[in-house]
Amino acid sequence: MTAAAGQNNNTVVEFLRKYGLALAMILVISALHYLTPHGGMHDHSTGATSSPWWANLHGIYRRLYYFPIILAAFRGGPRGGELAALLVIALYVPHATGRIGHDPGSPTEKFLEMGLYLGVGMVTGILVGRINAARARLQVTAEDLQAALDEKTAMEAELVQSARLAAVGRLSAGLAHEIRNPLASIQGSAEVLGDDFPPEHPKGGMFRIMLEETARLNQVLTRFLAFARSEPGDSAPFNLGAEAAAVQQLLAHQPDTAPLQISGQTDLMAIGNAEQIRQVLLNLALNATAAAGPEGEVTLVLAREGDRAVCRVLDSGPGFSQDAVANFGTPFFSTKHEGTGLGLATSLRIAEDLGGTLQIDQNHAPGGSIVLTLAASDKL
Repeated sequence: MTAAAGQNNNTVVEFLRKYGLALAMILVISALHYLTPHGGMHDHSTGATSSPWWANLHGIYRRLYYFPIILAAFRGGPRGGELAALLVIALYVPHATGRIGHDPGSPTEKFLEMGLYLGVGMVTGILVGRINAARARLQVTAEDLQAALDEKTAMEAELVQSARLAAVGRLSAGLAHEIRNPLASIQGSAEVLGDDFPPEHPKGGMFRIMLEETARLNQVLTRFLAFARSEPGDSAPFNLGAEAAAVQQLLAHQPDTAPLQISGQTDLMAIGNAEQIRQVLLNLALNATAAAGPEGEVTLVLAREGDRAVCRVLDSGPGFSQDAVANFGTPFFSTKHEGTGLGLATSLRIAEDLGGTLQIDQNHAPGGSIVLTLAASDKL
């Protein structure tokens, strides 16, 4: 079958799908017109002719033509209604004029009926066209409203996130004033007093615990301040693969940690702040190794996708729960027992400040996947 023949077949199928029922109704009604007898009985004594009951069916058939005309108008608008009306008239004229059978109605009645066929087809088609146009406008309006609602929801989420970040900033400023100075005094005093006791002395062990805990508290406070004061660094082309390799070296000697692997385009160039991106990769790698466990696998996959430099942090851990996905990047939310959630929140802010993105790939399975994207650079 040639392409032209196939196209013709498709046209016929489409025509029959749209007008097939109306066409079948017109043919059936026309057949009833032609096949229904019309003659009456003549009384020779009175000279009168009486019409049988079935002769009245022709008037009913004339009115039945309106149904396929209206149906065709609904399917094809004014054009469909007019075409159906013209077909009805073409099939009815031979019967109305007595060339094929005979309609016992008066000539005036029959020709007025044919005029009404044309009028009904045109008016119905015009009304249907207006209804379809109004429906299309309503559909466009509904889509615009849905888009506006989605934008409003996204803006509300951003405002909530901004409010949370502002609260963290105020809290961090208070912590810096109220905690850090006394904490430094406590740590210094513990160091001085601890020198008076040898390591094996019970009190010496207590001072070591005090120093370790004050150091840990100081690190938490430092993360608070780093998050609150995070500002975008100067952006410039840098080797993202080199930063990934540097993170790999930093984690190479960590005890009880899954080895970090790097694959893909190891010379991938991106635009951003190399020092801040190294911090982001380190945070992501630490979270991934914690999720994978000592026997798991963690891989940084580097690739260029269009004008974006992409780094996927994959781990063989249990993946992200729905709660973790919903609170991704939220300060103070963490699935780790002693986590604060500020490392991931800081990483998200850095990525966005540098014009990139940081998000969970929920389609990755098994394990977890976080995708960092930045603007790609062609400079080497």
